[in-house]
Amino acid sequence: MKDLITAIGSILILMMFLMQFAANQITYTRIMGAEHSIKEFRLLSEERGSISNDDISELKGKLSEVLRCQTSEISVEVAESGGDYSVTMPIYGVIGPAGIMGLSEKENMRLHKSSGIIIFKEQEEDEVETPEKEEKEKQEDSL
Repeated sequence: MKDLITAIGSILILMMFLMQFAANQITYTRIMGAEHSIKEFRLLSEERGSISNDDISELKGKLSEVLRCQTSEISVEVAESGGDYSVTMPIYGVIGPAGIMGLSEKENMRLHKSSGIIIFKEQEEDEVETPEKEEKEKQEDSL
């Protein structure tokens, strides 16, 4: 009888490890998907030279799809001057065997924060007029 109880306990513990491994893989994939969406947002904002409310709404939409949460649960903060941004988002299902351990869905989550600096691109070098470029253009026109 002792062996049976020990075997059942061992199998339960192994199942918990297996469930946690699967939860870790899902959580990692969701975090990487969210970070990729944030990187796209940052690069697009750098190219445009500004951050609009539409860009923020689009980012929240992408993050809600990736993380399977509501857009209202995602917080995107952008500094008044642009540049600095901070994104806070929930990640659910972090603990695989949460039901076995008696954790509710609300307890089985973590907040992931991502922040950075957006460096807006200045005018391209081709667009900037310098005395050297003006002189070179005059020489080319005279030829």
